[in-house]
Amino acid sequence: MANKPIANWIIALLAAVGICGGAQALDTQQLDRKQKVMSGGEHLPVFGESLFKGAFKDQPFRGFNGGYRVAVGDQIALQLWGAYSFNAVLTVDAQGNIFVPEVGPVHVAGVENGELNTFVLRHVKRVFKSNVQAYANLEASQPVKVFVTGFVAKPGLYPGFSSDSVLYYLDSAGGISRHSGSYIDIKVLRRGKELQRINLYQFLVEGQMPALQLRNGDSIVVGPRQGFVSIDGAVQESGQVEFVGPSTHLGEMLLVTKPDPQANFARITQIIDNEQQASYLPLTEALRTTLHPGAHVELVSESDVASISVRVTGEVDGPAAHVLPYGATLQDLLDKLRYRDNADPFSLQLYRKSVAKKQKVALDRSLDALEMEALTRQPTTTADQASIKDTASMIQNFIAKARSAQPRGQVVLANNADAGKMLLEDGDALVVPLRASTVSVVGEVVFPTSLVFNERHTLEDYIELAGGFSNNANTDELVVLHLDGTISRIKSRKFNNRLKGVLRPGDEIMIMPEIRASELQVTKDVTEILYRIAVGTAAVLSF
Repeated sequence: MANKPIANWIIALLAAVGICGGAQALDTQQLDRKQKVMSGGEHLPVFGESLFKGAFKDQPFRGFNGGYRVAVGDQIALQLWGAYSFNAVLTVDAQGNIFVPEVGPVHVAGVENGELNTFVLRHVKRVFKSNVQAYANLEASQPVKVFVTGFVAKPGLYPGFSSDSVLYYLDSAGGISRHSGSYIDIKVLRRGKELQRINLYQFLVEGQMPALQLRNGDSIVVGPRQGFVSIDGAVQESGQVEFVGPSTHLGEMLLVTKPDPQANFARITQIIDNEQQASYLPLTEALRTTLHPGAHVELVSESDVASISVRVTGEVDGPAAHVLPYGATLQDLLDKLRYRDNADPFSLQLYRKSVAKKQKVALDRSLDALEMEALTRQPTTTADQASIKDTASMIQNFIAKARSAQPRGQVVLANNADAGKMLLEDGDALVVPLRASTVSVVGEVVFPTSLVFNERHTLEDYIELAGGFSNNANTDELVVLHLDGTISRIKSRKFNNRLKGVLRPGDEIMIMPEIRASELQVTKDVTEILYRIAVGTAAVLSF
């Protein structure tokens, strides 16, 4: 969005709902700098993408506003009554005329809709001085074909009516490309010249959409995506928000996503001069903060940010809940713990609500994409029709089960020397597991079970001890979920190997179902979702 003088307005608005000031900035540290900044908001929808779900392309608009100008091909319902009667629907011919009996051709092309009746009546009165009345009304707009190109899902030439909006044609083209298309730089061209530039944020936020009268051969061109920032948390609509220029301000972005009245702090993470910078600021101060492309902002609503509460369970002595200063790290918590003799401190498990929420959003988005793929595939032959119907039914059943999966939100701490520096969040849950001596075999085996770990056993040995593969098993690859949250995907050629160091006590050997779908892409999508559910929930979902 272009910069506007809105900072004072936002500050006044936030002050009115009780947001206080007081400078406070807390540097944050993350396990993976690049991943946090560059992917912190990838799970969020692009602001505006909800426009293109078919609601516009399925509802063509053949009505007219008062400023619509009659064009060649439009149809006009004309009634004459009194001394002379006539009732018909007339088409505006190539010369822009309609032919009125006893009156002759009347040139209506270019006449505004609001003036059409008066214009026609005036011409009728030139012949019939009295005793004849006329009523003219636009019946249908002109059919046109419009090019839609640029960064859209399906560029092409699309039919419609001259009165249809730009949104109709964009929706017909599958919408704006999520990762590459711009919602704020859309041009309408006529004979190569720019007729109108459109910013869809003006429609989304303020309901403003230019009333264009499109013609045959017009082009709608979606430009490349501009810089964007990701905003979530205590806002009315989370999303990736686009802006024009090398930088923007948080206050301007909040004009789009709208803060919750209770929001009073902002957590901002971004890269400036190739260095990660993170801060925690009162919202009134954060509004003036310069944001660079890729920045991630989380608005929070906290009446007291002085402390956080973290729950600790498992093989530890001491309190189940620890109250720590805001900004405390994992190491600060570990220093307070007293492990029991049988604890395994090298396999600590940290679960976080915000991570579980992001995992759930990512899973639902994958399921949405799978559902769209299954429901929109078109058969090429009669035989394909039955196959596609059966596959779609299976996928719908699978999606219904998959949507009930609840990710655990585990933050993997293993194999990272900086894990102790990670900031804790309020509501985090730390589990100190028992030193394990068993291995579990779950999923598509005859008898899912737990077995005593034996370093001489191979994966094949454990599968045989669990009764062997079931008929629905994927025998090409399996997943080993380790106690510390890390995973290993093992190919069949290694099933009979002694995987020293890979297979460990406490592991879950997860046998995935085999996907039997006629469509290769569906098979890939379902397989990936099954693996995501298995890792995120520690459970194997059948298909």
